[in-house]
Amino acid sequence: MNPRVENSISRIAEQARGRYTTALKNARSRTEKAADRVNEGKKSIKTLSKLSLNLTAVTHRTADKVLKQQAKLFEHQIDAFAGRLSAAAEATDVRNLVKTQFRMLPENASLFVNDARSALGIVFGAGAEVRELLKGTVQEFRATSKTAAKRAATRKAPKARKKTAKKKAAAAPKAAASSTEVQPKAA
Repeated sequence: MNPRVENSISRIAEQARGRYTTALKNARSRTEKAADRVNEGKKSIKTLSKLSLNLTAVTHRTADKVLKQQAKLFEHQIDAFAGRLSAAAEATDVRNLVKTQFRMLPENASLFVNDARSALGIVFGAGAEVRELLKGTVQEFRATSKTAAKRAATRKAPKARKKTAKKKAAAAPKAAASSTEVQPKAA
């Protein structure tokens, strides 16, 4: 066979092998990146799942405390109402009734205010607990995104070097071609 044809065929075959190898490397790299993204997504799902479970626990605890507090509030109000009724039953005249009712008002109001404060304390405590859960979750997401950004930065650096190497390789034949040009001889 003709040596020029053989050289052309072998050069074409070598280029095809190089392109195949490059395509294969790129496909593997993209597949690895996709697997990393899937795994990172799994971490996010786990983090959100953990948050939702914790939030559910907070709401259940809070609902339990609030219901118990409401029961206490109703008990105290029923006791106060019963006390006012018994004072009315024991009153000998209207003046005695009004005097007893006025005497009982500050005590009943103070009991009601204490119960209301306790209920608000429960709600504020739950709010603080939810805020801490959300802060922790946001910090986890930020840590994950910083790690992902660092990985992306380290992946981008080799590509930049490859491009620089390719530019140098492309520039080398041009420099060689210009040096092989015929130089006029000095007389």
